[in-house]
Amino acid sequence: MKKLLYILLPILLLLSCEEILLEDDISDETVLLIAPADNAQFFSTSITFTWGAIENGTEYRIQIAKPDFNNPLQIIADSVVDTTSFTTQLGIGNYQWRVQGVNSGYETAFSTRSLTVVSNEDFQSNTVALTSPANNIITNTATQNLVWQSVLGATQYNLQILDSNNNLVDEQDVTATSVSYTFSDGSYQWRVRATNGEQNTLYSSRNILIDTTVPNTPILNTPANSGNTSDNDITFSWSRTAIAGSAETDVIYIYNNSSLTDPAVYEGEETSPYTTSTLSNGTYYWYVKAFDEAGNESQQSSVFSFTIN
Repeated sequence: MKKLLYILLPILLLLSCEEILLEDDISDETVLLIAPADNAQFFSTSITFTWGAIENGTEYRIQIAKPDFNNPLQIIADSVVDTTSFTTQLGIGNYQWRVQGVNSGYETAFSTRSLTVVSNEDFQSNTVALTSPANNIITNTATQNLVWQSVLGATQYNLQILDSNNNLVDEQDVTATSVSYTFSDGSYQWRVRATNGEQNTLYSSRNILIDTTVPNTPILNTPANSGNTSDNDITFSWSRTAIAGSAETDVIYIYNNSSLTDPAVYEGEETSPYTTSTLSNGTYYWYVKAFDEAGNESQQSSVFSFTIN
């Protein structure tokens, strides 16, 4: 066992080094902070931080300290995100924020600025930060937990559900920061605003597509079942009626045996007709299944066989 470990350790170290070498060195790059400006003052508690992208960074680490990083009383945030913006609530006080770019092998130095939250008297300038589900999600899960961050000073939140024609489907006033909602199939926008009883924020919105419908089962056409041919260039064709909703794709499976355990040269996403010239003489078995972007899959089509002589 020890000998095996001694053999594997250098290999693992080598693989780790190769992964780092494959990453671009970003340590000399600088993250350009865009907003807020240095020493900015706010009269609302919802702050959106934005910065410029660096060429070879895959993620960004944002940290927020109160009152600063030299003498922090509290680290408000220490998050790694794959976007160039971050929204959070900050109470009245002085803060420092900083951002660095990272990839799997390297990181930049931090870029740092300061800000002050003076008061929350400009409540309507706050932003409701939506948390989940992600924007533009396509899913076959009808019941979604709609979640957002609390806004300091808010007494209530107004949730609206709108359909693809911008018609109001549902509206709720809640004091919580989440609502479990069951959608029917279709495209929707959900949006939330906060109120303190006197002022309202603007709505923050996200889109969601719900598709719980299984695609239709493909119908095989050619090559005909139990057919024979001398042509090694085989054209497969099938038909399927598409269903409105998320995008649908067909996957063809070709096997060497009737038990469908020995894949032939191909299985993959294709449209009908699909032609392959890689089949040698022999008997083959094939079928097609349909999948959609929401995660639904059709029943397997009939299994057809054919023989190339």
